[in-house]
Amino acid sequence: MDKRPFQTQLPKGVKIYLPDEAAAKRSVEERLLSVFTRWGYREVVTPTYEYADVLSLGTDETLQEQMFRLVDRDTGRLLALRADITPQIARIVATRLRDEPKPLRLAYLTNVFRYGEPQVGRYREFYQAGVELVGLEKPEADAEMIAMSVEGLRVLGLGRFQLNVGQADFFRGILEELKIEREQGRQLQDALSRKDASTLEQLVRELAPPASTAELLLALPDLFGREEVLEQGARLVKNPRSERALANLAEVHRLLRAYGLADAVILDLGEVRGFDYYSGVYFEGYVSGLGAPLCGGGRYDHMLARFGYDCPATGFAFDVGRALLAMEAQGVSVPLVGPDFFIIDFTPEKIVALSLSRRLRDLGAGVARDIITRELSESLAYARGQRVRWALVIGGPKTAADELLAVELATGAERTIKSADLLKAPATWFPIGTRGPGHA
Repeated sequence: MDKRPFQTQLPKGVKIYLPDEAAAKRSVEERLLSVFTRWGYREVVTPTYEYADVLSLGTDETLQEQMFRLVDRDTGRLLALRADITPQIARIVATRLRDEPKPLRLAYLTNVFRYGEPQVGRYREFYQAGVELVGLEKPEADAEMIAMSVEGLRVLGLGRFQLNVGQADFFRGILEELKIEREQGRQLQDALSRKDASTLEQLVRELAPPASTAELLLALPDLFGREEVLEQGARLVKNPRSERALANLAEVHRLLRAYGLADAVILDLGEVRGFDYYSGVYFEGYVSGLGAPLCGGGRYDHMLARFGYDCPATGFAFDVGRALLAMEAQGVSVPLVGPDFFIIDFTPEKIVALSLSRRLRDLGAGVARDIITRELSESLAYARGQRVRWALVIGGPKTAADELLAVELATGAERTIKSADLLKAPATWFPIGTRGPGHA
């Protein structure tokens, strides 16, 4: 017999959700999905893995490097776990939903896998809740994404949040105006993404652009704030692409004012971290107490064309793990409930217990039975630990043969009920199905 100790260590980057954690996670997912549904989005479920070359079509180099890969034993082809669900949905739209009336409003709850260093609230396997809006290029679609994000933050009970909104074409227009090498553009992008003014100044000196362009480049790290940023950018920018990007961003901001959300939005013309992925307006949502974005997304009009279907699209996602951390940091509790009933039956036949369990479950109640022989006090203590609402004691010392004892565990209040009466009309005695989200 093998005497070596059993190894219980998990691989790096994965997490076990114990029952209370799993219930909180499910609550977050259900709340967000309810928002998506109310906005007219329908859920889609994609495979956990696909052929690596197919997934790579819609994935940038950084994410391709982070893919978990394995070999298909049947074909020898390389497979990959999804590192991003958006390319999967883009492929599905291009191949399976191309002829469906537009726009398509699709939602998802999923896990994704990235072989990188774990971050704040994010493991190598992490969970997302998000949407994709396909077939609309209007600013209204971009505003809808941001407005839904705000509603998602609110439905989670979070306050003190801010959405940073940028426009990828604003910086693209500047690069086109500069007419510089790709690597030089990368260096500028890197300095701007880190808000590194010193490196940016050095790069501008080396590039020696016209004075007006140099002024714009050096101003980019500070071009963030409220609506006045649009006016500042308009005074500085001189190329048509950036001007169109500003006009687009201004219209999105106007729509957000109509939503009543202008105060929740910071416009950031120097934000370039999503430059390689997004084609237009993009955003990230931050909340007080969490040092990483909780949600984010934007327009990716180019992606579906990679799968042979030129169609505009935008979307966003919440990081569920980070949502849980943010809720904890802001003192937002998730109601955790157990079964409605815990049936303790001291009779040898168990007939009443089984009949009553079935009757209550048919009405939508959560029912657990105590099938261990122990003292009543121990069973009641166990039920309290499981957050049970009522214990129903059959065959106990306080009741006749045709009666049972109902104990409200939160208060200890007791009452005697005829077993036949409870079987006939349970809702007369208990408000079944009234515990709200998380009801078992």
